[in-house]
Amino acid sequence: MERLSDKNYMKKYLLFLLFCFPGYLFSQTEMPNTLDGFAEASWGMTFESIREKFLSMATNPDSKEKIEILNEKKDVSLLIRRNGILYLYRFYKTPELLKEVRPKREGQPEADPAIEGQTEFRENGILFSVGVTFNLVPTDKIKEKLEKKYGKPRKESIGDDKVSGAAIWELVERRENPPRGGFAVVWREGYKKLPYTRRIDYFSANLRDIIAKDYVDFFSVQETKTLRDLIP
Repeated sequence: MERLSDKNYMKKYLLFLLFCFPGYLFSQTEMPNTLDGFAEASWGMTFESIREKFLSMATNPDSKEKIEILNEKKDVSLLIRRNGILYLYRFYKTPELLKEVRPKREGQPEADPAIEGQTEFRENGILFSVGVTFNLVPTDKIKEKLEKKYGKPRKESIGDDKVSGAAIWELVERRENPPRGGFAVVWREGYKKLPYTRRIDYFSANLRDIIAKDYVDFFSVQETKTLRDLIP
């Protein structure tokens, strides 16, 4: 049962990431900014640290913001309502099965994922994505605001209906190793035959690569275990 759960966990992230970020995003490009996190949260922050941050903000009597934690799944997701807008913080940790090929070193803290996370076993969920959901807003207004901050999107796609689709900003410094920054995806949908947006997703570039590598290692272990069980 544990193996099936881990397998579904990896599949879910791989399909989601590959759908959002096909190969063309990895060409070298100059961008005016990098996306190193979202609002007060940086990529790679733990579930507990972000949860504590929002609890502190929500209970601060001097705060002018209205913040609520609506739902939480430890080391996986944290749903926040902040001033009427929903923010889904998504976290990633290494599947248990990979302990066999990538054990955590005893007595040593987890490495900073921005430095050497590719070779570490991450027991604590770390932030790799934030999804923002709000009332419908004309897509052009959303794009205008993002273009003032980040410049033109790297890629845009339009559906057969000429309305739906997505615009993708690649805000990554790939001259650094590992790459620093992330992606922003503005989703379009039709409303009264015009493009509107109700959702934006932000992703870490480095952690996206880590998840893709974990996926490959995970299924390599699965195959090895299967062969071992078939041929004792």
